[in-house]
Amino acid sequence: MTNTSVKTLQEHRQYLHEIVKLKLCFLHQWLQKHPEESFSEALRNRIDVYRKTDCNKAALNPKEINWEAEDWQCLEKKAEEIYSRCQNDPEKFESLAFAVFKDSLDARCERDYHDRSARNGYQCGCLRHNLKLNENSTTPTLGFHIANFLSPESFFDYPGYIRDSFNRLLDAAEKQFQAKYISTSTWLNSLPKWLELFPHEWQENLGPENTDIKWHYGFWGQFITAKQTFNHKFGEILRNSGKLPYYPRASFCSVKSMREQIRKL
Repeated sequence: MTNTSVKTLQEHRQYLHEIVKLKLCFLHQWLQKHPEESFSEALRNRIDVYRKTDCNKAALNPKEINWEAEDWQCLEKKAEEIYSRCQNDPEKFESLAFAVFKDSLDARCERDYHDRSARNGYQCGCLRHNLKLNENSTTPTLGFHIANFLSPESFFDYPGYIRDSFNRLLDAAEKQFQAKYISTSTWLNSLPKWLELFPHEWQENLGPENTDIKWHYGFWGQFITAKQTFNHKFGEILRNSGKLPYYPRASFCSVKSMREQIRKL
């Protein structure tokens, strides 16, 4: 059953601590497997720590990042020096590197807790469509993104809300963009409960798993519960296996077949 109590500030702090610890654990694993990649490159592009620290003076996802800013450089260099000493001790690296970032995480915590900028641009309930058609598609295709705005509950518990969100998306696809198809790439495309929402055409068009892990929610959203707290179960899977529970996959289907499918919801 979904926990229907709203996340507290203390729970949000715990979430920030746990997700950053997990990402530092992953960072060590990744660098051990990819020695050709620099520490700073992996820290900046494979995981999201900067945006959660007080180095980020903007909203949750700033348009631009100055990686050379003095406050960030100080943290990054300390963490890299720890990695150079702890390449054979992942637990020590995680512990010491987290201590480097902790004060900066705590300094931004309350601002992060009240940040609602992630909701910006969502035109269709839990769905947000791109502002132009996919450039690499041979047929007019509109890409979209997903978020759970029913927290602390899950949108999966409300099929009517999902149906309304997709109806609005499909209306926009046809009327605003004259699109014939919709598409997205997300870890949810590896989740059976999500795939059940789509016509068979969607599953036929599923692409391969994308294991080129990047910092964004398309990969890391699975470690956040409906309540927006840390998903300990999935965190343990990554720690123990070195692999994400689910990897993003891309897919697409026609607007027509999706309309027929959502009538069944």
